[in-house]
Amino acid sequence: MPCWVLLLVGLGLLLLLQKWALLRLGSSLPGPWAFPLLGNAQMVGKLRPEFIFLVFTELRDRFGATYRLWLGPQLWVFLHTAEETREALHDPTLRKAKTFLQLEPLIGNGLLISHGSHWTQQRRLLTPAFRPTLLRSFAPSVAKHADRLIQRLEETRGSFLEVTDPLFACLLDAIVDTSMGEQLETQSVAHSPIIKAFHRSSQLLFKRMINPLLASDWVFKQTRLWRELSEQLQVIHTLMDSLIDRRSAQLQQQGNEPRKALNLLDTLLLANIDGEPLSRKEIRDEINTFVFAGVDTTTAAMSFVLYALAMNPEAQDRLQEELRQLPPGISIDLDTLNELPYLDALLKEVLRLYTIVPTTGRQTTRSTVIGGRTYCAGVTLWINMYGLAHDASYFPDPYVFKPERWMQETELQAEVPFSYIPFSGGPHVCIGRRYALLLMKLLTARIARAFQLELRPGQPELTLQAQMVLKTREGIHLAFTKR
Repeated sequence: MPCWVLLLVGLGLLLLLQKWALLRLGSSLPGPWAFPLLGNAQMVGKLRPEFIFLVFTELRDRFGATYRLWLGPQLWVFLHTAEETREALHDPTLRKAKTFLQLEPLIGNGLLISHGSHWTQQRRLLTPAFRPTLLRSFAPSVAKHADRLIQRLEETRGSFLEVTDPLFACLLDAIVDTSMGEQLETQSVAHSPIIKAFHRSSQLLFKRMINPLLASDWVFKQTRLWRELSEQLQVIHTLMDSLIDRRSAQLQQQGNEPRKALNLLDTLLLANIDGEPLSRKEIRDEINTFVFAGVDTTTAAMSFVLYALAMNPEAQDRLQEELRQLPPGISIDLDTLNELPYLDALLKEVLRLYTIVPTTGRQTTRSTVIGGRTYCAGVTLWINMYGLAHDASYFPDPYVFKPERWMQETELQAEVPFSYIPFSGGPHVCIGRRYALLLMKLLTARIARAFQLELRPGQPELTLQAQMVLKTREGIHLAFTKR
């Protein structure tokens, strides 16, 4: 027998031994039929965003249990129950899924994808920037940007427009203002380069994340996608570096005066770890993480809030009645908004029905037990947050918009822990969740007080797409009629 044949056989046996635990685990789980070597990679890689969403939902319904997909030699396992989810999110041996590490060109080693002692250190460092008293101080600034949005909507004079773009500009201005103390003024620019850069970067990164053939950094960097991504990232990084440098110079001008952090950027610039300040890249990574994740998710959430109000006139009327009980101008008072039960229920139901981040993933680093099943190292565990929020055993009539299910006076069954986790859960729960709700409450209250929202006649049912965040294929077209 030729030596090369023996070599190939030997390498094959070695690979089989290395992957034996993974193969045995995969064969014990239900899942769609997989091609030898390729697995289900061909199926996943060719799916358009709306079909990825439908396929994962259909597989959950079809198998009715935790199921698996093979992407070549990679084993993906989709957890099914709230209890499995709780265990996975609290397991200290798990890391963020390798797929999320592909966001590194944009957000570096920021809080979203870091792990271990670095994550713990960064989380502890950033937590003061999200304390409730500081968040409440942001309300007037957010209201200022919301008023500019309302002015733009008034100028449409009740004609229909796609709401995502004006919301994105408003939220980008508000988030950069409150986290960095800078005024981007993108709402006053017809075609903002930074908005284009954020949109296109998100699209290009997502294209890579769903294509198993681009998993290798070396392969990806040979492609046209990488070259275009690099151009867009240059726009983002150049802007953020200039904002960081400007604020750093302002703080240095204060000399030895006592300096108090007024926002996230101040917290990072004034921080010291083992007597050393953070590097510019470390600061930029955290800022990019917060701005990128915050703007994208909150824009998507607010788009669905406005759609839900227009789609459900009775909900819109009930919210407006609740808001009418407030004195003029009080809607910028976050403490008052937090006491409005229907506003709170409305936002909770939108975040359930339209799960903004449909899935999150974890990677096993060693043998661990979740849901009574032992997982070996090297498995990607996907937590289907959309599936949990639409499971009839947790939420009766899961596809019906019912804010009342969150009202205390209802007699619906008690919420099952970890069945509703729009901001993830466990130790890695989103650090900006209170900040996101602040933005959503202020924007919702001000828009609902100013306008009657209407759907475009004949608008088809939304086709949901699982991209970086939940979106719609057709966009959301609404008319805003001034009250």
